[in-house]
Amino acid sequence: MAWREGRKPAAASITISILTLGFAFVPAWRSEPFTRLFSAMLSMGGLLLLSATFLTGNWPFYKMVDYFKSLFSAIGGGLSRAILLGTKNATPPPLDEPQKPAGGKKLWAVLRGLLIALPIVAVLALLLTAADPVFGDWLKKLLDLEKLPEYLFRAFYIVAIGGILVGIYLHAVLPNQTEERPDPNKAWMKPFLGWTETAVILAAVDLLFIAFVFIQMRYLFGGTANINETGFTYADYARRGFGELVAVAVLSLGLYLVLHTITKLENKGSKVGFSALTILLMANVLVILASSMQRLLLYEDAYGFSQLRTYTHVFIYWLAALILVTILLELFRRRGHFALALLVMTLGFGATLVLMNINSFIANKNVERAVAGEELDVPYLVSLSSDAVPLMFEKFNDPATTRSVKDDLGYALACRTVLMDDPATLPWQGFNISTSQAWNLLQTNKSALSKYKVLDSNDLGWYYLKDGEKISCANYGFMD
Repeated sequence: MAWREGRKPAAASITISILTLGFAFVPAWRSEPFTRLFSAMLSMGGLLLLSATFLTGNWPFYKMVDYFKSLFSAIGGGLSRAILLGTKNATPPPLDEPQKPAGGKKLWAVLRGLLIALPIVAVLALLLTAADPVFGDWLKKLLDLEKLPEYLFRAFYIVAIGGILVGIYLHAVLPNQTEERPDPNKAWMKPFLGWTETAVILAAVDLLFIAFVFIQMRYLFGGTANINETGFTYADYARRGFGELVAVAVLSLGLYLVLHTITKLENKGSKVGFSALTILLMANVLVILASSMQRLLLYEDAYGFSQLRTYTHVFIYWLAALILVTILLELFRRRGHFALALLVMTLGFGATLVLMNINSFIANKNVERAVAGEELDVPYLVSLSSDAVPLMFEKFNDPATTRSVKDDLGYALACRTVLMDDPATLPWQGFNISTSQAWNLLQTNKSALSKYKVLDSNDLGWYYLKDGEKISCANYGFMD
């Protein structure tokens, strides 16, 4: 469409197109829900960003506020440009220009009249059909009235989605005005807070964090003996804290962004002081993140891996990378590039979830723990998505897997066999590579799993017997 209009996309738009297509493919590849959802959100965000910067490619130079403005402008263009298209065509040309034929305007008027008349005529026709059976029989011969509401609904969403797409394309290829490349290091609002107030805020937060870090160094990083002196155990700290510490790190980044936006740094001393206090803040946040990771590792070692713990595990690494980049940006006076760093961090987090295969990773870690002597939660293993099935078969056939763990894996795979529906029965829109691969593996290995009997009952649903105990295939609990 741009080629037909003689418009050339920016090189940066080609980059965002490739990334968007990559994340758009993920729902057909992975079956883990959060990975699919996050990839879909990145794809939708990428499409909006593409439509907003298609010709300019200015997104690498945006500040945070520029990203929000461009995304909302793309949404506004999608909602309004198609509606305004007809009115612009209907505008008469100036008197000194030759008059164009009115056929196009007439056609637009007729189409708009039909769209407005269609629902009105449909409602009145339904009422007249109910009032006169003879008229109703005659109308039924012409139209299938039972499906009329469905047809009207389809017509509505076809017109609505079509109008939004037309608006998006117009906004991308024929923008109302060409955006100038923004300067990421130029303030977007006038600072109003004095340096003294900011220094007090940062110093107070730094002192709080230094006290926290000092205590953490004393016991959490000091070994079991130091923790026991406090009257607590590793389990006490394993069950709590890491989520709150991650939240502290995120809020600290937010505090930094707000303060460097609203603080008046009018001389060299205030600029150096701000940099020193914020770098100290970020250094403390890195130690807090290390504490959070330590607690999370304790949690995973004591209770195994779950989806939420693994998301947090991956997120901490990317958050630490963002903080390190923030320190570098502050040192080199390039604070305006924080938005780009945040975008890269978000894309990296999403790509990591896709490439590492979250549920396969969880299954692998929990099986390794079981081989080392810990208990394997079979119902939770069954509850993982189809992404975990190839790894489960790999461990099931691995000679290094102990007999008890192999039996647990056998029951888990047998449970999946009875709980899983044939993906071939789904419509083509629901096709998923991971699900199809899992189904083929389960069907191919039915004979190897035949000795692991899975039974059905009214109270437990599908279950199996191990050492005389009934164990349900389904996991109704929640592992945080």
